Amino acid sequence: MNQKEWMTVPVLFAASLDETLDFWEVLGYEKTYYQKSPYGYGVMSRGEYGLHFIQQKWLKPEENPYGCLVMVTDVEAVHQNFSKALKGKLGRVPNKGLPRITRIRPGQTRFTVTDPSGNWVTFIKFGDEDEEIAANSEQRRDQSPMEFAISRATRFREFKLDLSGAAKILDVALERHSDEPKILIARALLLRAEIALDVEETATASASLQKLRELPLSEEERASLSSEIERLSEIKKPD
Repeated sequence: MNQKEWMTVPVLFAASLDETLDFWEVLGYEKTYYQKSPYGYGVMSRGEYGLHFIQQKWLKPEENPYGCLVMVTDVEAVHQNFSKALKGKLGRVPNKGLPRITRIRPGQTRFTVTDPSGNWVTFIKFGDEDEEIAANSEQRRDQSPMEFAISRATRFREFKLDLSGAAKILDVALERHSDEPKILIARALLLRAEIALDVEETATASASLQKLRELPLSEEERASLSSEIERLSEIKKPD
């Protein structure tokens, strides 16, 4: 390991140390330190960087508010690798309950893994794209009401992990701004469908996709959305 003048190391809680370390091992981390006494402590590493965990038997995983951020160069590749590993271990990619991993759509700059102890670890793409998403959600600038709603809903879903808040923003915008360009309405419906799938509300997802299909879009506009519609339709199918 190269010598560094400064290095921040997150220490997260583990309700069950062994179960938590085993989970991160499934995702490709290596156990580089482990002790049972005088207290449980373990380190899971990838290259020079790692996550540290300390046993806290009082911890209720479903109420754990703690987490950290991990910056990566290729967030989509990391998500793909994690999803493949989880499906190989669990037979499915868990998007709800504990543990879980949030879905990622093309162009998305972050996703979150929540481990068996309830720790959330958000993996973020290096660069300006992630910052631009945050900036667009805070300032209206030259965005139309629907564009601004999509930006804010994206921020609530991907940054704050507030799915109900994101859904509410889109529901209000779709009701109030139906006169916006149809392609923007389509994008809002796509995001609304994806949020519904995040919380396993398949009926709401189906209704949003059906409204999208009924929009009078041009062939070019519909073609630009076809891969995303197909992807969401695949998500709706059982694993």
